[in-house]
Amino acid sequence: MYKTKDFMLMDVINIERKRIGFIKDILINFNDGRLLGFCISPFKIFNKNLFVQIQDVITFNSSIVVKDTSIRKGLRISEIRGMDVVDINGDLLGMVEDFIFDKRDFRITGMVVSTGFIRNLVHGKKVFLIKELILGEKNILYISKNSKISFLTIPHELREVNKYE
Repeated sequence: MYKTKDFMLMDVINIERKRIGFIKDILINFNDGRLLGFCISPFKIFNKNLFVQIQDVITFNSSIVVKDTSIRKGLRISEIRGMDVVDINGDLLGMVEDFIFDKRDFRITGMVVSTGFIRNLVHGKKVFLIKELILGEKNILYISKNSKISFLTIPHELREVNKYE
């Protein structure tokens, strides 16, 4: 699994080994749950922001190698980050913090939701499956089909309760 932070500020290089810029944002299709590509902030001052479609990515490790760039607009993760997540009763569940992508096909599998600094430390952050979310203009609606199952991310230091277990 990848998270948004795995891509941010990664150098982008074309097939001629020239540095184009760095990843500034990620473009997605929320309804289809797909990563469309990356917004690149170019190193050259006079170049506009560029877009790399996910199918134009050849490889990536510490940097991304691409075949082609274009200019394109779409839904940026930065526009969604910070939105409130509410349930069908209108109760606030938290705030969008990050996205989780599948390593094989870059599909969005989930969304990490922060529930507050102290609560995150004690109980962990919530993880919602993308298929249980509807994007609105101001909020994201969580429509759970099974309220008995919930996913959490818990800080590593708090997991170890007893050193001798």
